[in-house]
Amino acid sequence: MKLATYHQKRKFQHTPEPKGKVKKSSTDHLFVVQKHDAKHLHYDFRLEINGVLKSWAVPKGPCLDPKVKRLAVQVEDHPIEYGDFEGVIPQGHYGGGTVMIWDKGTWHEIQDDTKDKKKGAFSFELHGEKLKGYWKLIQIKDDPKNWLLIKGKDEQAIAQEAYDVLQADKSVLSGRTMNEIAENKALAKKTKIKSDALNIKKSKLPQTIKPQLATLVDKAPVGDEWLHEMKYDGYRLISKINKNITLLTRNGHDWTNKFENIANEVAKLKLKDTILDGEVVVLDNKGKPNFQLMQNVLKEKLAFPMVYYVFDIIFYQGKNVSSLTLLERKKILENIIPKKGGVIRFSEHIQGDGQSVYDNACALGFEGIISKNIHSRYVQKRTKSWLKVKCTHRQEFVVGGFTKSQENRGVGALLLGYYQDNKLHYCGKVGTGFSSVTLRQLHLVLKDKITQKSPFVDGPKGKEIVWIKPSLVVEIEFTEWTQEGLLRHPSFKGIREDKKAREISQEKSLLEKEIPYEITHPTRIVYPEENITKLEVAAFYYDIQEWILPHITARPLAVVRCPQGLNGACFFQKHIVNSKKIKHIYESDKFLYIEDIDGLIQLLQLGVLEFHTNGARIDNLAKPDMVTFDLDPGKDVSWKKVVDTAFLIKKELENYNLQSFVKATGGNGLHVVVPIARRYNWATIGSFAKTFAHYLAAKYPKDYINVMTKYKRQGKIYIDYLRNQPKATAICPYSTRARENASIAIPLRWEELSRDIKSADYTMAKVENRMRNLTQDPWQGFFAIKQKLPKC
Repeated sequence: MKLATYHQKRKFQHTPEPKGKVKKSSTDHLFVVQKHDAKHLHYDFRLEINGVLKSWAVPKGPCLDPKVKRLAVQVEDHPIEYGDFEGVIPQGHYGGGTVMIWDKGTWHEIQDDTKDKKKGAFSFELHGEKLKGYWKLIQIKDDPKNWLLIKGKDEQAIAQEAYDVLQADKSVLSGRTMNEIAENKALAKKTKIKSDALNIKKSKLPQTIKPQLATLVDKAPVGDEWLHEMKYDGYRLISKINKNITLLTRNGHDWTNKFENIANEVAKLKLKDTILDGEVVVLDNKGKPNFQLMQNVLKEKLAFPMVYYVFDIIFYQGKNVSSLTLLERKKILENIIPKKGGVIRFSEHIQGDGQSVYDNACALGFEGIISKNIHSRYVQKRTKSWLKVKCTHRQEFVVGGFTKSQENRGVGALLLGYYQDNKLHYCGKVGTGFSSVTLRQLHLVLKDKITQKSPFVDGPKGKEIVWIKPSLVVEIEFTEWTQEGLLRHPSFKGIREDKKAREISQEKSLLEKEIPYEITHPTRIVYPEENITKLEVAAFYYDIQEWILPHITARPLAVVRCPQGLNGACFFQKHIVNSKKIKHIYESDKFLYIEDIDGLIQLLQLGVLEFHTNGARIDNLAKPDMVTFDLDPGKDVSWKKVVDTAFLIKKELENYNLQSFVKATGGNGLHVVVPIARRYNWATIGSFAKTFAHYLAAKYPKDYINVMTKYKRQGKIYIDYLRNQPKATAICPYSTRARENASIAIPLRWEELSRDIKSADYTMAKVENRMRNLTQDPWQGFFAIKQKLPKC
């Protein structure tokens, strides 16, 4: 048997490793690399072949440099189930130690498999998170168990001194480090999670609590690290259990009186200092949640069963459990929610096989599914560790008007809209899906909101339309968005009393970003703190291309690459290995540059998060067209002082008849930039910049310094003039920064520079909104200004 050796070496009653069996190989062959801290730290490289995982132990780990050959010792075959194992093997057992899923994906052959292995060479292509492209395993003739793992020469290859892929040292499954996995041994055995033995100090319940929200996507995520629940068609309610029971909506409104029967059932759980999260639904005659029926039950007190599905717990008996993994939190819920199908029910889930869960949910007529990462913590904001996949398009909209019915129904159709940039945009009208109860309710609500003016910035006109103040939110089901931005085949589903009109925007899935490029790993989160994906970064640059391209094209570039996002390693590069093979990226022996948006997107594909540009253009590198002063404050220097310094430099430069521009760097400082005629060499502008910086430091010795030494900067601002050298670069205007808050280097008008808004406050979200409303370039005329430098 292929797995006989594997089985003989393990006692499965004592180890969490899967027993497994030989399986029929799938179409997409699995590959996995597991970092294994046993007697000696090593990396287990595994390829799915003939129903098992062929395995090699790589002591030094894989390397992206084709010049580096790594020893790979072939070990016993492992079951395919082992590709999902991450946890701790008990000490004293075979392989005792911590195991991390360091990389995972699929692979395929690039040569004849059988012939290659007979020759002792095996070539293949990997499609993982960290390892990609061509690879080879070459068998050493004199010792058949020993192989060499070598990276092939392609665009994914990179010199070891430029980047060591082993620096990307977190699990692709859970995002945890080896220490975090080792400290949380319970995760290794899913059946033995001891969530009731919580080693967490007690604390007071928070005054306010916001629910974790899901991000809309097109497809259910793949893999066993995701569990899937039904998307309930009801009202989200958070139960705060203290001396009293309080039921709160997602906006913090107290709806305890509205759902008094639910509050009474929660009280029967006999919990103290606990916060539960769930959704209240009304079940129809087929046992399926029905939102419009919920509306009718609340208004007319109809006799339909109301159920509170609880799917998460935030506090438990005075302990904040939000930092536990989702599986641990759900284990707590299982223990405290009654097993019988009463008013309060545990929200069941299925782990893995997301597409099948989604297909069945849609076939049964559910709204969709919610997919959640099993290792995720509870976070009080919208995240990408919770994803929603809808069977149909269904969304909330704001009512801005209505037409009267020709059939004495009172309301014929509702005019709908959504907010964008604080303006209400029209998106169509709905005239179907109303019940007689709903029509009466709408008539009563709408008559008190009538106004004379349309609330929409666009949309229809006509005497038959009755305009209303835009405060009513309704839920609508529709088939698609038309090219004109209108709803196709909309149907009314109910009034949303739990949502505010100003919160309603056009909801698009993560993969609906409209850019004409296919982004690799579009859902990879590159800014974890802000939950910003690689696709969203690319869409940001595509949207602002008219602003950034004049500053970035045809100039020598240096970049900061973070291939795995900020969770992985980041490194500074002036060259991209094998860039000649990458269309739209150009490289000489000395520098890298791009010429258009295609080149910019290609660099983003490679994980670039920062762009730094040289002060000269490639057509004449000896003659720069700008001088840059970088204001770099010491740690104890106030932002007010940085701003005042920028204005001082502006004034001092004006004494030499030099116009200057200011840029917030997205970090701690500011850049003051002077456009000049392309008539001076680097020595000349360097001399001017140095002389000017020395002049300021001499004139204001208590405030400024002109040397890099950090200990001398205390209480002072370093006037950095060294950006003005042939090989130097400065952060490009409109570039993202590799910082947790996704800040942007943003050009400003001098009158915009404020003591109240710091450089790092210009985040991607704020800049996107700024750029939409920008009518004039803040650096208007920058490239047309050809100034002469004074003689030093």
